[in-house]
Amino acid sequence: MKGEFVSFRRIKMRLRVFILSVIILVLSGLGFTEQLILVYPAPKAANSDIKVLNFGNTPYMSVTDLAKSYKVRTYYRKETGKIVLFFPGEKIKVSAASTFVVIGSKMMHMPQPALLVDKEIFVPVYPFMSLLKESVIPTLQFTISDKGKEYTFREYKDSSIFSRSIPGSSYRKEFLKKTGVINLTGIQYKEKKNGLSIKITTTQPFRDSDFSTFFRKGNWFYLTIYGGYCDSLTLSKNNPTSSIERVEAITSGNSVQLCFKLRQQFISSDIHYDLSTGKILLSLFLPLNKEIKKKIEEAKTAWIIDTIVIDPGHGGKDPGTPGRWGYKHEKDIVLDIALKLGKLLEKRKDLKVVFTRKKDVFIPLWKRTEIANKSGGKLFLSLHVDACKDKSVNGICLYLLSSGESEDAVRAAERENSVIQLEGSEDKKKYEGYDDISNILANMVHSVNMQDSEKFAEIMSNSLSKKVPQLNRGVKQANFYVLVGASMPKVLCEFGFNSNRTEARKLNSRKHRQLIAESLYKSIIEFKEMSDRSIARSN
Repeated sequence: MKGEFVSFRRIKMRLRVFILSVIILVLSGLGFTEQLILVYPAPKAANSDIKVLNFGNTPYMSVTDLAKSYKVRTYYRKETGKIVLFFPGEKIKVSAASTFVVIGSKMMHMPQPALLVDKEIFVPVYPFMSLLKESVIPTLQFTISDKGKEYTFREYKDSSIFSRSIPGSSYRKEFLKKTGVINLTGIQYKEKKNGLSIKITTTQPFRDSDFSTFFRKGNWFYLTIYGGYCDSLTLSKNNPTSSIERVEAITSGNSVQLCFKLRQQFISSDIHYDLSTGKILLSLFLPLNKEIKKKIEEAKTAWIIDTIVIDPGHGGKDPGTPGRWGYKHEKDIVLDIALKLGKLLEKRKDLKVVFTRKKDVFIPLWKRTEIANKSGGKLFLSLHVDACKDKSVNGICLYLLSSGESEDAVRAAERENSVIQLEGSEDKKKYEGYDDISNILANMVHSVNMQDSEKFAEIMSNSLSKKVPQLNRGVKQANFYVLVGASMPKVLCEFGFNSNRTEARKLNSRKHRQLIAESLYKSIIEFKEMSDRSIARSN
């Protein structure tokens, strides 16, 4: 497997340069152009700025800044990209490149993953703050603002009053609730597939605790706004939209009650005050129709582990680690393990097995991940045998896709990636841009499968230790091109060193290869059952 390719030491340097350029880009004003403002409860720290940056259309906020604002103790391991926030009575764990947040003993899911930027963890603002409000701070209110505007907080009785001063002007508007002054000025309605959206225009902010809602028999829905005042004739209306027969606004003391006579059977509601628009947002939800239910079920089944992709490394003109002392080449060893594993998996009716090759043929690296993705793979195993100039080195090692820091990881990645030298000119074009590391970095940071890959590798490492009589070198991280394109949990396995005579003898034993296959099979089933249980619990 000799051949020269891009030095991974240079790639590591480019990675650092790329990260630095991202930091400079962000700090130059193209990233941190906004900040998150905690409206209620008021922040405890004097400097409560929370950095916000945008990836596409998704705003992300700094977890560290949030902790500092509320003076929450944290435990942060930069080397693993994990941070724990210790709120009173509850702790929250966030992992970079993961869509899961652990709150207490519950695992919650966000639609976008947490990101690691300049050794600081950022989370998608709205999903994370919704989880925080749901599980830790029920009264939480916030908004996002331009950094050029100045915001301050004031205490008024037991409420946190939000004031805004406009730059370059002495004008200051204080949003204080004044009895008898109209502060509810209009209502807008919008019909949606899953329900009805109602926006109530206000002249001052409200806390979510100022709202009370309930359904009543006869298709009535009631919303009470404490501290609200309105012109009843302005807000009352007949047939404002197809889902509502009429709206009655009743003013009573220091509150307003809006009574909605509904034409449809809504099953739930949600209400909050949006400080960025100055409106009360009320949503009424219809029962799920068959189409929506079908989409939800399809989304859930998309996570079920039902297709296993087995990738025996090398093949054909690429022997991999050459056999010595009359023993087999790497390509033959891993193909035999793959076929044995496939035979075990194919006995199960709930699993589909896909091979990147079943014969001694050469398959380009890019083609292997293409096969995995097109087949709808849910788990990707790339099987290999290692080699080293030091003939005493031995043991099994598992690899995840990342910026390998150890010399062993860099050496292994260089050796496996050098197969590209055997590919044709058209194949090599597939890797253009990969060596500038931004492609790999994006895959690392944004992959929602990283946490699953880590868990699967942990299960597999434990299983191999128990069943296979070889040294276990643990789980490491490195940049393997064969892992970059696979959009699923993925692990690259090095089953020992063909350069070590004792280990080469073991790898040439059918019985030993069967033990490896059985260990992999046990690991896959354990991971599948764990994953499927978590999906079942979400039903």
